Amino acid sequence: MAEKAELAFKTVAGSVSWRMVQQARQWVRQHLRRTPLVECPELCALTGLRVLLKLENLQLTGAFKVRGGLVKLLSVPEAVRRRGVVCASTGNHGKGIAWLARQFGLSAWVVVPEGTPKIKTEAVEALGARLIRFGDTYTQAEAFAKALAAERDLLFAPSFDDPWVIAAQATVAWEILEDAPEVDVIIVPVGGGALLAGSLITARHLKPSLRVCGVEAAGAPALSVSLRAGEPVTLPSVQTRAEGIAVARPGAIPFAIIRQLLVEPVAVVTDEEMTEGVRLLARHAKVVAELAGAASLAALCAGKFDLPTDAVVACVISGGNIDLAVLRDILS
Repeated sequence: MAEKAELAFKTVAGSVSWRMVQQARQWVRQHLRRTPLVECPELCALTGLRVLLKLENLQLTGAFKVRGGLVKLLSVPEAVRRRGVVCASTGNHGKGIAWLARQFGLSAWVVVPEGTPKIKTEAVEALGARLIRFGDTYTQAEAFAKALAAERDLLFAPSFDDPWVIAAQATVAWEILEDAPEVDVIIVPVGGGALLAGSLITARHLKPSLRVCGVEAAGAPALSVSLRAGEPVTLPSVQTRAEGIAVARPGAIPFAIIRQLLVEPVAVVTDEEMTEGVRLLARHAKVVAELAGAASLAALCAGKFDLPTDAVVACVISGGNIDLAVLRDILS
């Protein structure tokens, strides 16, 4: 019976099996921080709901992305890792790979778009990785990183379009359900789609009644456009200051999972709404979040979802690597 259930699950989740998620969970437990799930009374009063915050901004390197990097590195033979690793990133994934490379004694190259915030590029270099600035978008940086990996026989570590990365991000929702089994709704930010796809996989396996909602930047609605088209679509441009979710095209693997499992429409939030989310987190929860990290709460507070008044809602605060000058301007 268990084998039949796993087989049925694979037909939906494609290349990501529940056994992969279980393995990812073991690696995450061994090497990373268990981030807290906290309730904020002020935000509960503001929204009329019970609001829980999954504080991935307190994860090692300041964002959830390090989960995917860790699991991807450990999923390949050590001899492959030892060749060196290269990734493309808008900042947080690159910082995670740089930190992991230092932990495991690996050489690392991180390719970022030209406009990547200084706080993130400086962290990558401080951790010992070689920083390469290329292109105006993540898509351009990724193409360069893949070419570099092929030319130098390096391991390419995807930010989101990889089965092991999706399995890694599924552990976020698993931890939420362990800490608060009563959660009715999980809201996650969406860039390339791995966190949303992983959360959907966890919900299907552990709590099918759980509502999983995704939030995109209004200036980078790649997943929404792709879902309407029925296939991954590349946006001609992205116009958002939330670089953590400034992705022009969703990953093919997460898209396939999301298309099959997602029930809720993807919400979109403006930069102004995310800015207000950063303010609310700082004022009421004493939490520092970047714009993308505040997207889930921003969508909730902006009324993007139709929720019953007794709903228990978990917002994933995906990262806190915000430029201090930007944070100062937002709070002032």
